[in-house]
Amino acid sequence: MEKRSWDLIRKEKLSEDISRQMLWGKNLMAVRIELAPNSGVPIHEHESEQFTTVQTGQVTLHFPEHGDFILGPGEMLIIPSMVPHSALAGPEGCQVIDMFSPIRQDFIDGSTSYFKNSQEESGSEQVELDKAAKTSREDPFSELHSFLAGAGIRVPIEKLREYPLDTIARYTYEKECITMGQLRQILGFDKKQAKDMLRIWKHGDDHSESSYKRNLERVVIVPNVYEAPRPVTESESETVKETDGRKEDPKD
Repeated sequence: MEKRSWDLIRKEKLSEDISRQMLWGKNLMAVRIELAPNSGVPIHEHESEQFTTVQTGQVTLHFPEHGDFILGPGEMLIIPSMVPHSALAGPEGCQVIDMFSPIRQDFIDGSTSYFKNSQEESGSEQVELDKAAKTSREDPFSELHSFLAGAGIRVPIEKLREYPLDTIARYTYEKECITMGQLRQILGFDKKQAKDMLRIWKHGDDHSESSYKRNLERVVIVPNVYEAPRPVTESESETVKETDGRKEDPKD
């Protein structure tokens, strides 16, 4: 278990009007979503049961078969699995926290279709990538640290900064904490550059990069695995003699 804070979780810009932060475990996902004034999420449905609570502002949840539910700060609603619904923020915008069970894999891998539609309406995909890339390049290590933390991989950000950025990026991608599109945003790569990077990765690591990755794996996965050498006892030392410049056990 680990204490977490929304302030330290990466904020992902889905469009000009929508941003989100995500944290998930094995069976439960928490998502904090911010909607600009009078913006919304188009009608959709999903297998996960959803629990929605409003932190600030007001949101109207519309259900074609059940009508509208207007929620203000502190109010909440449980949405059953596979029930179509949409959301519309009030004139001051809103911030809500959605809980999903099981977790939304489409959120993690970036395949959510209705958010893609929102991005297309607000501008081209490349424009959105360029904007996100500009923000991410201000501190790409912090971005990658957030993705690792969101997947439950703990490592101090100070340790991440000791390694080359491309090594941390590859580690995050290979641990399936980030999609290639998100990685492109952080590194500021276009599609061709991303393909070239994957081609280099496929052909293997040089010695120095392999060393970096092995050291990072020790920090992240199995910290403090090395013990101090066990001191040789007096009885053990008496069983070893020096013979012709080498150590020899008298029992041999």
